Amino acid sequence: MDGHAPLKVTLRQVMYRFAAEGVLPHTPPMYRRLSVQLAQARREGRFPDLIDTVREVHVPQAWPDGGPWS
Repeated sequence: MDGHAPLKVTLRQVMYRFAAEGVLPHTPPMYRRLSVQLAQARREGRFPDLIDTVREVHVPQAWPDGGPWS
């Protein structure tokens, strides 16, 4: 690592970059596939988080002790 923070980009920016370079075809099925693959890579720590300028992240309420049902 060179000490610099990774550039924050959106999924759409990644897709357009790959399409412009001819790496991936610019199609809706490929966009969805890229989304799934990058989500998995982010969960595994192999790809930095993307930014989302459109949606809000909703986190369901959680109980650290197992909740009222335990």
